[in-house]
Amino acid sequence: MERERFIRVPKDKKAMEDYDYGIQMKEQLEEMILSEGQYRVLDDLGVFESINKECNIIIDEYEEEILELDKIPTALEVVTQLINRNENEELVRLREMLILATTYKTVVGFDF
Repeated sequence: MERERFIRVPKDKKAMEDYDYGIQMKEQLEEMILSEGQYRVLDDLGVFESINKECNIIIDEYEEEILELDKIPTALEVVTQLINRNENEELVRLREMLILATTYKTVVGFDF
């Protein structure tokens, strides 16, 4: 069975609390599910490494990481620069997730 990775954005403050406690309901989240291949494409493009460097976090294959609201604009810059150099639908979807988090004023969870 292929391993899936999740990028999740809680829809509100209550959903963010529930996410922190691991008791969130599916309807409380926006979710991007990455197949093994989609994850590899994004990783090969260096998106996670670049976000890690610019935002001082650790997104990797074996970690769960939270991108806090104050760091999302920096991550958006990174992703937008990569989109400008690479036409890739996963990058576009990742940017959409980051924008949702700023709209909801929550976080982005990388559950890999």
